[in-house]
Amino acid sequence: MLAFLGITTFVLFLLAATNGLKRYVKHPAIRALAKNHRLFGMLAAGVALIHMIVAVAGGNLRVSGLFALLGVVATGALGTAVYKLKNKRILMIHRIVGPLTLLLMIIHVIVN
Repeated sequence: MLAFLGITTFVLFLLAATNGLKRYVKHPAIRALAKNHRLFGMLAAGVALIHMIVAVAGGNLRVSGLFALLGVVATGALGTAVYKLKNKRILMIHRIVGPLTLLLMIIHVIVN
């Protein structure tokens, strides 16, 4: 169950990241996925929280996972702030934190 939730979080996060590709890739599939950027991001954050709850309940909490979770939640919170406030500075931070979160997720997978 823990692995399934982790993989699901990772896939949803990557699907949300397709929004950043639409500027460079004009393929209809990428455009269709990018339209659901917010949905995929919210689902990634929600599944990541469930993943953490299951990990803590099973005694499997890892520091690398905690950092990855904080990254996912921060990315989601910043994305929500961009949507609500329409602030370019927050958007810039969101675009920086997203790839850093991906790096944290990869480190979490490698370490575990």
